[in-house]
Amino acid sequence: MGKIIFIIAGLMIALLLADLSASQGMGGSKAYDQSGYDWMGTPVSSGNQVSTIVPDDLNAYNAGRPEWDPFGAGSAAQLRRPEWDPFGSGMSAFNLLLEPANPASEGLVVAGGGKLANQLYLQRDRDLLTQGTVTLGEQYVLWARVNGKGSFVLYDYNRQILNQGYVTPGWYRINGAYADYLGAHIYRFVSAGLASNNLSIMVGSGSYPTSFSLTGIVLDQSGQGMPGVKVIVSNNEGGKFSTMTNPVGYYAIDVATGIYLVNAEFPGYIFSQTSVQAMTGLVSAARPVVGTLLGSAPPSIWT
Repeated sequence: MGKIIFIIAGLMIALLLADLSASQGMGGSKAYDQSGYDWMGTPVSSGNQVSTIVPDDLNAYNAGRPEWDPFGAGSAAQLRRPEWDPFGSGMSAFNLLLEPANPASEGLVVAGGGKLANQLYLQRDRDLLTQGTVTLGEQYVLWARVNGKGSFVLYDYNRQILNQGYVTPGWYRINGAYADYLGAHIYRFVSAGLASNNLSIMVGSGSYPTSFSLTGIVLDQSGQGMPGVKVIVSNNEGGKFSTMTNPVGYYAIDVATGIYLVNAEFPGYIFSQTSVQAMTGLVSAARPVVGTLLGSAPPSIWT
């Protein structure tokens, strides 16, 4: 009888020990192995797996912007930004082209230090600058120095405006940038997991009238402003508005936020069309509308 009791007690102790081992992750444990995670729960690389983490202060969506976004929905009027975010994904006024180029062979000089692996510049005359000014309605050129292989994504604030699938190290010219609204741009690009510097560009009014939300210019074949031209601005919701150009070819009109088609009318001329994103609370500039005499071909600079 004593032996039986001893055997039963031994079996109970063995079962108890086996249960404790399982609860601590031994044998058939269901506990999660956290050795591949840091203290915040973010996966980290190990073995031959390599990853690059861009911190928030360099992230293209966050760099230069506070935790509370003053340029997003609900922004206060004193910030001079509309409630509709002009830097959101719905705004697209750029047709940008990235192409390999050598600034030295074009006589360009890099002004200021390039301290980061990836650098972004504005071309002004023969200088490449890390900050500068342009005028409303002006086309300008950006330059990028890329240090690694990989994708190339260019941002204006948090708005993606160019995505090139693959680039190799070297210099690139970015054509097609256009000063489409009055105010500031902050460009940066991310390539090979690394962010570039912030390129700050301030857009001034130049000769454009800025008392209304939408402005532009009508030019003739020689690039001169055309006075007294009727400008028609319309949207796909049936809205249609018109105004006249001033003595030097500029026009301005108030419209609500939206995308508009801009056309013009003047006896003896046919005109190109352009589209523009107008934004309540900002002065937006349409690309030039060009008039061509009936029976003549448009000059190549406007095609």
